[in-house]
Amino acid sequence: MKVPGNALLPQFERASDYFDYFDGNEVPDVEQLHDRRLKAGLQKTYLLETVDGGIPSNRPSIPSIFSRSNLLAKKLPGDSRAWTLLNEDNERVALLEELDPRYLALYTILPSSSSDKLLREAVIGNPFLDHLWLSSQSFLSLWRQVLRDNSANRYGKITFEHESLYESSADEAEAFVADERRTSRFTMVDKIGVISQKMNPLKEEYAPLASITQLRIPAQGRGGHDLYYDGKLTNRSSSFQDHRATLRGVVDLYSSLTQSVEEQLWVSASAAPRFSDGNLGSVAEIIFSRSLPEDVFKRWVISLFNNRRNRFRITGFPTWLSDTKVHANAIDQHLWQPLVLEITTERVVAVLPHGTCGNSINRLISNIQRFIDPKVTAFIGDREYGSLIESAAV
Repeated sequence: MKVPGNALLPQFERASDYFDYFDGNEVPDVEQLHDRRLKAGLQKTYLLETVDGGIPSNRPSIPSIFSRSNLLAKKLPGDSRAWTLLNEDNERVALLEELDPRYLALYTILPSSSSDKLLREAVIGNPFLDHLWLSSQSFLSLWRQVLRDNSANRYGKITFEHESLYESSADEAEAFVADERRTSRFTMVDKIGVISQKMNPLKEEYAPLASITQLRIPAQGRGGHDLYYDGKLTNRSSSFQDHRATLRGVVDLYSSLTQSVEEQLWVSASAAPRFSDGNLGSVAEIIFSRSLPEDVFKRWVISLFNNRRNRFRITGFPTWLSDTKVHANAIDQHLWQPLVLEITTERVVAVLPHGTCGNSINRLISNIQRFIDPKVTAFIGDREYGSLIESAAV
């Protein structure tokens, strides 16, 4: 991966020095960056989840985790919770900060094409790393905060996206020209009061608009922060400190939601089946808004279990009970947790053992919304998923 020299980070001893650098304090190159005169990318943050470090023995060290992704993590001499990340060419490509024992922030000014690839490859084969997965319900909670905290005349941006990956076979997909692929993407840029008025009627008319994949959170000054459904944040404001405050708010909401999902799973465990080893399982159910066409269902299931690098990060051994029903003993590639899946054209039922990471549920729901059905309804035990997000946002 060719990295522009002006996108590499200098060497500092403390995270605060890097934060000043990103803010452009006394650094002409970064002032130019904010004016978009450099070829390097805008400053970006990638939010990651790792193993909960509440018990130190539960998580490998940060250098050990990132060595699995062929990245060298070097601790900053003046900061106990920050590392620089070097790629295989010994180039300083990012700053890593431990926000808390479970969540990490990776800061970089690499161009998006390079940084997205770096993060995708770092996560896909690493069981100790995962993205933050923001469902449409999470975006709606953040959108309500945007409406509450900003003037209706402030400009905002929200993107809806649904990609029907499994509606066509591989041979048919190759026959399509790029403009004819079954991808629905719609971005609204307007005053947030206008967006609020128009959004709900549009979603009712056109189902893909139920799948939110990007939201611009306005900054305190000019500009804002573009948040994507996989936990990426692009800083389009004039203040890195404002950017850090925004990402902290996102992590706080996400952490509360994930905790609520996990607590709800364990509350409902007594009514759920047991695994073969005697452990209790908890049930999560995702119900499609309409029955999936049989050909779409088959393509999705085949892709899910025949592709180790699938977007859902699930591997397993499916048993076809009929043309429209599959049972699978599966493994979540994040932390290698077991789960039992029953997938039909009507719903997905997941039985998860006690101790399963709530991020597995967030990932499953957000990716189903984007690639299978934008208007799914999800239940964790006997609680609707959206109600858990509302509770987390209070």
